[in-house]
Amino acid sequence: MDTDARSDQGSSRGWVIFAATYLALAGAANAIWGITALAKKEYFAEDGLVWSNLQTWAIISLVVAGVQLTTAALLGMRWFGGVLLGIVVATCGVLANFLMFGGYPVWSSVAIVCNALVLWAVTAHSEAFTRD
Repeated sequence: MDTDARSDQGSSRGWVIFAATYLALAGAANAIWGITALAKKEYFAEDGLVWSNLQTWAIISLVVAGVQLTTAALLGMRWFGGVLLGIVVATCGVLANFLMFGGYPVWSSVAIVCNALVLWAVTAHSEAFTRD
């Protein structure tokens, strides 16, 4: 194996780890948002939400977090459908956090950035997610 092939393999593994890690971070952020919204409602501006109440958004956030964490594991294992699922889940994460933005803007901003980085990694470097 020559040096270029090893360099490409290391670079590919780096993008996989990057995408899986940032999707896991977005999932963790959504999980914390959801748990905190259920437990400590006073930390949130419920009247800033687009529709419904804080409890509904907390449950939606926890569901999105579970799906994101599962998809992060699948991306890390280089599962065949992981890239497509990663694109769909990260897009849904951006949309959900955009709609929850009024409840806690800083937290939602962090999650949106994490999801956007995942979208960039899995679309711009999709060749890294195929098994050799």
